[in-house]
Amino acid sequence: MNAARAMHGTRVRLAMTPMIDVVFLLLVFFVCTVRFERNEAVYTLDLPQRGRTADPLALQERALVIRVGARAGDAVPIDVQADGLRERPASLDALAATLMLVRRGAAPDAANAGLFVADHPVLIAPTSDCGWQDAVDAFNAAVRAGFRNIGFARSGA
Repeated sequence: MNAARAMHGTRVRLAMTPMIDVVFLLLVFFVCTVRFERNEAVYTLDLPQRGRTADPLALQERALVIRVGARAGDAVPIDVQADGLRERPASLDALAATLMLVRRGAAPDAANAGLFVADHPVLIAPTSDCGWQDAVDAFNAAVRAGFRNIGFARSGA
């Protein structure tokens, strides 16, 4: 028998069954771990310029914090907090209206009625279970209200 193999040459055969099993296991793994979410859009943000330093003796303004919770049906829990202010708008559209009321110079008839100037820091603080779209909608509401210094807090903070 060895002589017959030597004459015809030895054939190496690969076992395809274990390879197919591994491929299917990888396929099942990636199908189970994939997350389907809405496409994210690119939003322009004004970043601070390099080389500029803040005055260390200047008073730091506490940010106007907008906490955005997890969506329950059509309702999104929103909590606006700052020094001397605590509002709970019913929706993201009401959030824009509330922010317009607290921004100084937002209404033409009452130039100095608001508490905050347009450059006052605004911090969007989504909870850990908040949807990204709701956090972006809160950001857009602050932009519509005329605020220019807007940022995001770490999720769940």
